Amino acid sequence: PAGACHNRGMSASTTMTVTIARPVEDVFAVLCDVEKVAIWSSNTIEETLLTPGPLRKGSRRRAVVKGIAGRPTRNEAEMVEFEPNRKMVVRVLDAPVPARIIIDFLPVAEGTRLDWTAELTPRGLLRPAGPLMLAFYRWAFQKDLDNLKALMESGRL
Repeated sequence: PAGACHNRGMSASTTMTVTIARPVEDVFAVLCDVEKVAIWSSNTIEETLLTPGPLRKGSRRRAVVKGIAGRPTRNEAEMVEFEPNRKMVVRVLDAPVPARIIIDFLPVAEGTRLDWTAELTPRGLLRPAGPLMLAFYRWAFQKDLDNLKALMESGRL
């Protein structure tokens, strides 16, 4: 269910939901523009597309994000599923904690419901900290989704 946290063996997942009063096409377009991520995501310093052309299945991107104690870290990700205006699935490849992000775009009477599921798989010494990492991710990223909603509904994105 939305908002729940689940522990599945070595991985843990959480789903966050936000409804944005804009058409699915608008929300999808903003999330396809990697250069706009740093505008709505407070943890992102910079994000760039590594593959040519528009975002699609197989596209790769590099992100510089705020890490522990504010030290920047880099990660690389690949789009493993891409259904325009319906779904994106991103696999974070090169990061301290491997992750899979599933983003579902659902048209609703109020606009677009965005279901954002994060599956984190801490390895090695980080494995016991998985539930704590997931709780922090959820706390930080829900604020980002709320910011995305505010920016899109005000027309600033």
